[in-house]
Amino acid sequence: MPEPSQPRPADRVNNEDAINCWDQAAEEFASFFADGGDLYHKYIINPCLMELLGDITGKTVLDLACGEGHFARHLVEVTRGSVQVVGVDASETMIRIATERSQAFQDCLTFRQGDAGDLKAIGPHTFDVAVCNMALMDIKNYRQAISEIARVLKPRGAFLFSILHPCFFTPGSGWLLDDDGSIVGWQVDNYHTNLAWKWTVKRVMTEQTYSFHRTLEDYVSALRENGFAITDMREPVASAQLIEEHPRWVRELRRGSFLVVRCVLLEDMRQPCGGPNAV
Repeated sequence: MPEPSQPRPADRVNNEDAINCWDQAAEEFASFFADGGDLYHKYIINPCLMELLGDITGKTVLDLACGEGHFARHLVEVTRGSVQVVGVDASETMIRIATERSQAFQDCLTFRQGDAGDLKAIGPHTFDVAVCNMALMDIKNYRQAISEIARVLKPRGAFLFSILHPCFFTPGSGWLLDDDGSIVGWQVDNYHTNLAWKWTVKRVMTEQTYSFHRTLEDYVSALRENGFAITDMREPVASAQLIEEHPRWVRELRRGSFLVVRCVLLEDMRQPCGGPNAV
């Protein structure tokens, strides 16, 4: 596993470079979802998203930064095909893999290559629901992406996203160990700095991708500026049964690993960056 790169100001990272590294990592990343799926997604993140989604039967759904399409396929499976899903990802290789793996779902699932911050191929007020599953922290132009989601959602449409918890996963964060190698705690650093770094999303991967740190306030302000109201927020953790089956996961109770947010688009709430009293 390559060492993470030194963090640098996020505005010094080229958006094209941020996209290209995911194209290079696509095959390796997609392999983790080939046989039953990644455990964190399967048992912690996705169940939380599904609970917050509720009944989506008959809905149109945008899966933004869909990767190799595992969550899009899951939506089709749980609704027994009673949903129309469009998956969009900036990586050409990811879209190819997603299309190849989703042949059985082609009647209600399609994939398109596109930048999350520029969904020009999609008209306004197209979708009932938009989902961005464990990707918003990897998108450089996240504010443009949220703005585009607001544009393509129908009024009162729902937007759900999951991310690495920004209050805990920061540049320089990590486990603190004593002299015997036992965990003392979890260190957080550089919280109020907008930095980017390259790392391997999975420890056993060799290809690195960019991650962009933002504060919780950054995400909330971007949502507010685009007319979204947060209606629910979760910090999912492994159940007692899962911890019994995977004892290593007990350490996840010492930090917040994931943040899952549900929002509703209220167009009359759109505000300038300064907030409700801004001039």
